[in-house]
Amino acid sequence: MIEFFILFYFFKLESFLIFLGALGAILGILMISEQINTLLTKPKRNFFKGYFIRYVFFGIILLIGSLFSQNGLFITFLGLLNMKFAALISPK
Repeated sequence: MIEFFILFYFFKLESFLIFLGALGAILGILMISEQINTLLTKPKRNFFKGYFIRYVFFGIILLIGSLFSQNGLFITFLGLLNMKFAALISPK
């Protein structure tokens, strides 16, 4: 949340795209958990299909951010990485 206020000072309304990236990251995590449950329960293991769909989804999120500007692409990318940063620095 603090990065939103910092970005708002520099980029004004484009800073709302960080929430688009964060929403995409949350949905990506949900897709990963659904894929894990599918891999554990179904005999046919189609790992690459879920992997491909997830990265196409991330590409669409970044494409939407890039339609606003080059800064919008960067801010959306930062929002996507927020969940990964949080997972790396959280205590185990």
